[in-house]
Amino acid sequence: MAKNFKTLIRIRKWALDEKRRELSDMQAALDHLVAEKAELERAVIAEQKVAATDPELAGFAYGNFASAVIAEREVLTKRIHDQERAIESFRDVVADAFKELKTIEISERNRIDAEQAEENRKEQNDLDEIGARSATRKDDGI
Repeated sequence: MAKNFKTLIRIRKWALDEKRRELSDMQAALDHLVAEKAELERAVIAEQKVAATDPELAGFAYGNFASAVIAEREVLTKRIHDQERAIESFRDVVADAFKELKTIEISERNRIDAEQAEENRKEQNDLDEIGARSATRKDDGI
């Protein structure tokens, strides 16, 4: 029975580690999206500076650029929002996996404590019997 608990604990730890890695990957993807959006904003600022230096020439090109940036910004904002919701949802999955692991670890600890208590009880019964025999021998004068 003890081996089963240890194996189960090891499996649950592995599963929890996998879920934590997956959550980390999800967070990295979110960080990448946020960085991509920040880079887009930097590109807008750079393009605005170029457009300010030559308004006549930039007027034609900047309009198309601005439209593309607005569309891309909307797409990135939606993807960031979706990723944040997925991460929040997956955190619950990780929390459940952690709870399962802790439940099994506590069960194992309780099983070990119960075995130790039973062993102590048997040892105490043996000592009590030895003491009772010793007392009987003294009473009998042996």
